[in-house]
Amino acid sequence: LRKELSKVLETINLDEHPELAKANKINGKVFHLLTDVNFYSLFPVRGNINIGHTAFENEITEISKKNAKDYDLILGTSNWCKQKMIDAGIKNGDVLIQGIDPELFYPQDNHHNKNLFIIFSGGKFELRKGQDIVLKAVKILQDKYNDVVLVNAWYNYWPETMVSMKLSRFINFELRGKDWQEYMLNLYRINGLDEKRIFTLPIIPNEKLRDLYHKTDIGLFPNRCEGGTNLVLMEYMACGKPAIASFNTGQKDVLTDWSSFPLKKMSDFKIHDNAKQLISEWSEPDLDEVVSALEYAYFHRDEIKKVGANAAEHMKKFTWKNTADNLLKFLVTLE
Repeated sequence: LRKELSKVLETINLDEHPELAKANKINGKVFHLLTDVNFYSLFPVRGNINIGHTAFENEITEISKKNAKDYDLILGTSNWCKQKMIDAGIKNGDVLIQGIDPELFYPQDNHHNKNLFIIFSGGKFELRKGQDIVLKAVKILQDKYNDVVLVNAWYNYWPETMVSMKLSRFINFELRGKDWQEYMLNLYRINGLDEKRIFTLPIIPNEKLRDLYHKTDIGLFPNRCEGGTNLVLMEYMACGKPAIASFNTGQKDVLTDWSSFPLKKMSDFKIHDNAKQLISEWSEPDLDEVVSALEYAYFHRDEIKKVGANAAEHMKKFTWKNTADNLLKFLVTLE
């Protein structure tokens, strides 16, 4: 975003200027990255104009409402976030959708093993991202078809967030092992999956993901909630790859019937704290619909390529340049 914005106006990255980051006030507009649902800024500095940018998945709190008043504008990363702010009575909320880099993510000829059906799943491993549903669906397909392979990019820097999978009704969960590979291999074993047909990837540099995506047949994103629009999903689609994804929360902003296989059968999924206060209000896709979509893709491999081509065309509307242009429109209104 900064790269695109810098083409039309002067920008300063506070990460590179610690003296400014620690200042109480600077002369200029400050674009604040907000750290959580409580709308705290990454830096304490204030500008003449202050715009917050946030992706959140949990319910807005009283602290959120109080801190919202410290900004001229708060931009959520999806229309779902915007609606959450409106519902909470926050009047200065709007939306700024993230983008993809078309120089990194674009269609190309596929050169993968035609004798395999390769499913891709990405996003850090946790309940919100729905990888438990992926594992259950993949097991069902692997039990029926010998050529089904799962490639996942699920690396999670924060293993403590993986414990949320204890709430899953689809898999058995335990965190056992001394490293990432052992964590995941144990999960595959206790859930009866064929570990030889699952490739568990380490952290991969963003610029190398395109080559990985093009070695797969279909992406699977049965997420329970996305505060943003799921950048991995967007980049996958930008490569001309078909995706099966939950038509809920932030993903609704980028999914269509002609450029994806949206999962629309949803059930409420709510999480409460120990005091029985609602902290998360998400939705859970239907396992049968997930399996049905995967089997359709399995038996229509040429047809799903057309959906992938549509996905690449659709993602041309979601570039970082477009994001920068939309941010500029907000900046003009705040002069």
